[in-house]
Amino acid sequence: MNTTRNYIDEDYSPDAVLVLGANSAHHLVRVLRKKEGDEIEIFDGRGASCLAKILSIKPSEVTILVTGKISFSERQGISINLGQALIKPEPFNLSIQKATELGVDLITPLITERSSARLHKESYDKKRQKWQVIAQGACEQCGQNWLPKINNPIALKDWSDELQSRHKIVLYPGAEVKISDIEFKDSVTLAIGPEGDFSSSEIESLVKEDYIPVSMGSRILRAETAVISAISTIRALAGEF
Repeated sequence: MNTTRNYIDEDYSPDAVLVLGANSAHHLVRVLRKKEGDEIEIFDGRGASCLAKILSIKPSEVTILVTGKISFSERQGISINLGQALIKPEPFNLSIQKATELGVDLITPLITERSSARLHKESYDKKRQKWQVIAQGACEQCGQNWLPKINNPIALKDWSDELQSRHKIVLYPGAEVKISDIEFKDSVTLAIGPEGDFSSSEIESLVKEDYIPVSMGSRILRAETAVISAISTIRALAGEF
């Protein structure tokens, strides 16, 4: 039987006694029906993980004891930095979840000319915290011990020159280059537009920053589908699948 995994945002050592907060306590007790004495796996989102035992359960907290040897797993595969245009909340949340499951290092929400979702700066931190919880849940489910960093939303023009990757690509229907034409190695920055895609002026600005427009074929994909398809394709072309 698979061991239940739980993210905990703190350093820990063997035999340490830790207290899980209300959200984790609710999920373990009310959803997963865990009891005192049950074993779980904890991970810190930075590569470390170990086994722990539930010592006590209270309505708003669960106390655990670190029982296993702490192990560390290196990041695996090509490094992927995703710039995803803001879209409606539900599909954007799905993008966060699936990009995390597929092991991206960094996710940046992009403000573009055709973004259908508009956020006030005052809500950035609250939104980012929600996205981080979604990523944590995805890591718990898929066995990944590394959480992606999730940035606050940023304008496309301010993001495009921030990251130095071996490959920089932007999905764009009708592009002459197919994504399968590229031999991916080491690292890639991937830009994915909103419904309606990037504008021609945005594509031109990305090209000036050495982004290569690439096509995923003749099908018109939803933004969240494009995220899953593009990241999976990159990993397959890099020989990981």
